[in-house]
Amino acid sequence: MDEPENIIDDEAVSPEPADAPETKNIGLSWRMVFAIVALVIVGVFAYPFIQDWLNPGTPAPSSLSEPQTAVTESEAAVQADPDSPEAQFELGNSYVRSGQLELALAAYHRAIELDPDYQTAYANLGVVYYQLQQLNLAALQYQKALELNPNDGEVAYNLGALYLQQALSSGSQPDPQKLDQAIAQIKRAMELSPELAEPYFSLGVAYTAQNESEQAIEAFETFLELDTGRDPRAKQEAERYLQNLRGQ
Repeated sequence: MDEPENIIDDEAVSPEPADAPETKNIGLSWRMVFAIVALVIVGVFAYPFIQDWLNPGTPAPSSLSEPQTAVTESEAAVQADPDSPEAQFELGNSYVRSGQLELALAAYHRAIELDPDYQTAYANLGVVYYQLQQLNLAALQYQKALELNPNDGEVAYNLGALYLQQALSSGSQPDPQKLDQAIAQIKRAMELSPELAEPYFSLGVAYTAQNESEQAIEAFETFLELDTGRDPRAKQEAERYLQNLRGQ
């Protein structure tokens, strides 16, 4: 939930229509709710070499000099061993770092063609589809990654966060069925990885949308207890949510 700027632009998330009504019960306009969710629901958990960069406020890595240098080296590795799924995977990561998302998709797909059980390639493919706002395709990749590793709490969270975005962007009001689906998936992620702070933020957002104030307050308070400060914006928004919820 701390999305990355870098390629993860807050504005990359589809905004609510300009005439979106206010959801007065939660003390925040519907547009504000959606914007806040956009800060934290991004697929922030990606695997080797792109995870840190896929977090808001984190500059693109300079290891191996600049991202384009990493791309050049990854392309050379693929040329040397074009049938290596690992080389294709690393190439996809390098493309993500340099903002070349379409090329990243192709590289991850190639890695999966070479190794259909490459769980982390599915996971990162889901992250990139998420950034491109192709949410249905992102969900399919996360689901496949979870088939291959049902105990991956980070991917389980990504899927729950995606469901939550779908629930909140479904129209003038949240989609109740999608909200229930998101909550169930987020809780599953919390069972798998109880140390993660991000699921508690998203759970708080979901409960807020359901007007379940006490449960939302508990979730945001837990988020603040677990939060490592990776994204100060998430902390600020959690505190803002709590202020509004307690003021009702």
